[in-house]
This record gives sequence, C-alpha cells and structure tokens, in this order.
Amino acid sequence: MCSVLNVHRSGFYAWLNEPESPRALENKQLTKKIKPAYIESGGVYGSPRITAQLKRNGTHVGENRVARLMR
Repeated sequence: MCSVLNVHRSGFYAWLNEPESPRALENKQLTKKIKPAYIESGGVYGSPRITAQLKRNGTHVGENRVARLMR
C-alpha cells in the first residue's frame, strides 16, 4: 500500500500512531450532541434548526460545520 500512496513505510506507521487532532475530537463531541437532537426532531430538522437548538443549549457552533457533520 505504501508504494501505491508513494509514502515511506515508517512515515505511514508514524501517522497511524498519532493521536487525533483537537478539531477531530471536537467534531466527535459535536456529533454526539447533534445525533440526539436530530432523532428528537423525528429526523426532520436540518442544520439551521439543529444549530439553533445547540446554541440555545450553550454550544456555539456554525451552521456550516453542523451541516458538514450531519452529512
């Protein structure tokens, strides 16, 4: 696989063992908040309403980010 990706084997394994970035960790936390809100709405609410609900609950996040995570 390394030859297909044109990377060194040591670089691949170094990348594989790296911890997740802070942004990726935040995205996981947001997804855990988005899913219940979406299910609670009966699967009807889109990103604007979910974003508004998250903001009312104290989570400040942009609508585009919520839309990307909902995809």
